[in-house]
Amino acid sequence: MNSRLNSETIAGLLFVLIGAAFLIGSYGLSFGTWRKIGPGGFPAMVSVALIGMGLFVAIKSLRTNGGEPLSFQFGNIAVIVASIVVFGLTVRGAGLLPAVLACSLVSALASKPFRPLIMIAYGLFMGAACSLVFVKGLGMPVAIIGPWFGV
Repeated sequence: MNSRLNSETIAGLLFVLIGAAFLIGSYGLSFGTWRKIGPGGFPAMVSVALIGMGLFVAIKSLRTNGGEPLSFQFGNIAVIVASIVVFGLTVRGAGLLPAVLACSLVSALASKPFRPLIMIAYGLFMGAACSLVFVKGLGMPVAIIGPWFGV
């Protein structure tokens, strides 16, 4: 058994922590029934799945020598946080599709090598998928293309 913490162990424990936080947050909401799930039911189910996946990853990493030793690359963490900020700042004005595209391009700066054409295609695909699911499917009040583009 490997007693050294590695990146997979930390990732698994982070999944458990995030899942537990959202599970605790869902307790104040109604769970509803299986036929009509309330606003707390789906987050609770996703939280339990995330906790289970986190436990699986953490236990698996401790049983094997998988994962690289723990090291933080603060530049990459800053780029990922910046991509979330870019999404938050652009989603209302630019719309969901351009915000997802911008978010994917900024987050791609954390990967090496940076492939802008592939990330543009990925961002457009993910933006279109998010638009279909959230705006068209779930009826969220978010513009696909926002007022910054005159739409």
